[in-house]
Amino acid sequence: MFERIRRVATVAGAAAMLLVVAGNVAAASPAKLTAVVATDDTGSPAAGMAWIRVLHASPDAPAVDVYVDGAKAITDLAFGSITDYTPVAAGSHAIKVCATGSTTVCPIDVPALAVADGMKYTIAATDELAKITAQVITDAPSATLTDSAQVRVVHFSADTPAVDVLTADGASKLVTNVAYPNASSYLSLPASTYSVKVCAAPGDTVCPLGPLSLTVANGKAYSVFAVGSLTALLATPAPSATPTASMTPPPTSTLGSTGDASTPGSGLALGILALAFVSVLGIGVVRPLAARRARR
Repeated sequence: MFERIRRVATVAGAAAMLLVVAGNVAAASPAKLTAVVATDDTGSPAAGMAWIRVLHASPDAPAVDVYVDGAKAITDLAFGSITDYTPVAAGSHAIKVCATGSTTVCPIDVPALAVADGMKYTIAATDELAKITAQVITDAPSATLTDSAQVRVVHFSADTPAVDVLTADGASKLVTNVAYPNASSYLSLPASTYSVKVCAAPGDTVCPLGPLSLTVANGKAYSVFAVGSLTALLATPAPSATPTASMTPPPTSTLGSTGDASTPGSGLALGILALAFVSVLGIGVVRPLAARRARR
């Protein structure tokens, strides 16, 4: 049922990825574990082109600018934000993720990332700044599935163990054992509003996220990204009751789309509260929080 998404060292024969953590980038206090919902375009790039979008999923990294082949493509992208798709020529591209306003402080430097003709990709900066890592996943929902919605779960929270996704009543398991930095396959669901929870795998007795209300439409595809730090979330005292969060992605526009302009994705960061997840999963180390406040 699941597609294995690997951390990118090479993509389609590209040169090895170089990760440079710059010492003069100031880390903030890590942002809490949360969810970002994006709409995945079911259309196709023009001939000879690919589509890419960028997700900022590093919980203590500042806002960033993204450069493609030396030209600034994205400005001031904050944690929890995901861009629309942008068309690029198929082939190899240099990708840099730099602190906003800097062309030299670039904690991620990918000298040669190969993108294929007709394909769509999400490029994400994940993990804390000291270990920041680029992840590349292929976005490949079905273009012909119009009588149901397509939903996948992407695990981009480096300090959160593997999870299952269940209906809020626990009666049905929708996604099983998704671990960082992997994604589930797309699940077909009838258009509706679903109440779901994200639980520790295996066992499903402790559920740090949920209940979440997820609204999906027929003919649309969605990615639900788990981002942020579980450790930071656990450091915040839990309130007396856990609110229900909405996970309905906002309408956005695809850059360079030749199809339906309402289908591409933009992120919606959701504040979600946790239970005592660490004790169940045997995580014994809690990272100290940095003195500076998190940039949200």
